[in-house]
Amino acid sequence: MITVEYLIEPVIALMAVAGLIVAARWASLPARSLPSGVVFDLDFGLLVPVVVVDTEVEVSLARAALRAQGIRSTWALALVPLHIDAAGNIVSRPRRRRHVLVFAADADRAAHALAGA
Repeated sequence: MITVEYLIEPVIALMAVAGLIVAARWASLPARSLPSGVVFDLDFGLLVPVVVVDTEVEVSLARAALRAQGIRSTWALALVPLHIDAAGNIVSRPRRRRHVLVFAADADRAAHALAGA
């Protein structure tokens, strides 16, 4: 015979697991829905982009100008997504851009070096 005492603990365990699943699903949902056409910010960690260019030649020229000023740099390839405004018009099409990156402490000097180049 099955008595109620033998069912209480498994039912409590199943309810606890179901509660954890619901909490995990709720925590993983985005806080709000994003409007169409939102361009996400790029995170480069400790590095900041000082210039965005289209070709590898422009990357080489920018890095050479920075190297001449003693500023270390690197670059990262990032795909710029399709950007659509609120009216549904295409503002920019997807394309590959190259970000020239420097450390945040060197960002002002790098901007001045590239402005003068």
